[in-house]
Amino acid sequence: MIENVINDLVERSDEEEWFDFKSNYIEPRLLGEYISALSNVSAVLGKKNGYIIFGINDKTHELVGTTFKFNTTYKDEPLQNYLARSLSPSIGFSFEELQMNGKRLVALTIPSAVKVPTEFENQRFYRIGSSKVNLKNYPEREAILWSVLFKGYPTMTNTISPIQNLSFEQLFLYYAAKGMQIKRETFKQNLQLLTEDGEYNMLACFLADNGNIPVRVSIFTGKEKSDKLISVKEFGNVSLISAIDRIIDYSNSINAIRVKEDLKTGVREDISLFDQECFNEAVKNAFIHNHWTSRAAPMITFFKDRVEIISFSGLAPNQTIDGFFAGHSIPVNEELSVIFLSTHLSERTGKGVPLIAKRMGRKAFEISENMVKVTIPYNWEMDYMVDKLANKTVDNLSKTENLILNYIISNPRMSQIEIGNKLSLGKTTIQNAIVKFKKMNLIVRVGSNKNGYWKVTDKQ
Repeated sequence: MIENVINDLVERSDEEEWFDFKSNYIEPRLLGEYISALSNVSAVLGKKNGYIIFGINDKTHELVGTTFKFNTTYKDEPLQNYLARSLSPSIGFSFEELQMNGKRLVALTIPSAVKVPTEFENQRFYRIGSSKVNLKNYPEREAILWSVLFKGYPTMTNTISPIQNLSFEQLFLYYAAKGMQIKRETFKQNLQLLTEDGEYNMLACFLADNGNIPVRVSIFTGKEKSDKLISVKEFGNVSLISAIDRIIDYSNSINAIRVKEDLKTGVREDISLFDQECFNEAVKNAFIHNHWTSRAAPMITFFKDRVEIISFSGLAPNQTIDGFFAGHSIPVNEELSVIFLSTHLSERTGKGVPLIAKRMGRKAFEISENMVKVTIPYNWEMDYMVDKLANKTVDNLSKTENLILNYIISNPRMSQIEIGNKLSLGKTTIQNAIVKFKKMNLIVRVGSNKNGYWKVTDKQ
């Protein structure tokens, strides 16, 4: 029912590229351009339909009602006929009038493009953020659209890995440690690690020893990323199948315990810094629902008062807000979810999000088109952890050296020349700083000077 769709759209914190709210009538030619734009962007985002809802304020998402009439004429021609005639190929868009909360709304359902982009008056339009643009001015986005229309919505299994000389020894060891075996002769097919053309895909890159996908856990002294960065631990650039277990183990070392004693009753209670179970579930969900096709890994950041877990993907294409919070899980990466289930990294009970929402409230989640962030607050500000870490070797660096180190942390594959150019520093300054970092065991070089990367060591 369209009412359910509208309720879901209204609940989203911001307008997303595949739907738009309008208070009232818009000029017919502009409406046709919007239909083209939403049809094309919906295909790229894996949506079945895009929507324009008339009668909703685009800032507040408040239902305000509309006087827009779709059974009108434009230049002596029925509006709907003009739109259908001007669109190519013909798509089955439809208008529907309804009443919600005593307000008249009009819903325009726009099917996503199939096989070829949707044009309006021989021009292709697209949505970037809240802006409607002519696609000819954005050739890279047009190329992405054509790729999706030709190959389908990008997934871990149909996206080619940028690295093809992959090895999987750590994967075999991981399964063996779990008391499971996978056959070397058939594991590529059984785990769906190959594209239709027989090349390694992004799922293979994720599971490989040398997929080189960085996953980092950072600790800042204060409440913002502008505060001092005092620790970065690298969990990537190896088979990521074991990353969740290692991140959870690491978080346990951070999750300090304080004892609260009631002086009247003598009852003692252990209180942890943060809810470990919620953290564990958030990390698992971040890995399963991250859009790994872009090789951007989840970010886990500890601050003075909270920990944030960010996955870089919105909700799965067919997931609703209510379904998300109810635990009706639709994985962004179905094949990865199957592997996590088989290795008992996760269970398909859908308990993670409802558990976090029950204990922290829905406010713990920030959901946008390209990101889901979970914020878990601390039970107290972690001053003593900060003091402990702040006394480490980074305090012995100059302002320039800290700048160089932070740049290396953010850009581990940059060469010394590139770092110098970006920071406007001389070659000798960069070289001396890197020599110092190595002596202090802050960084190590992995791989060759040409193709390797900087790995930041655990400074705790």
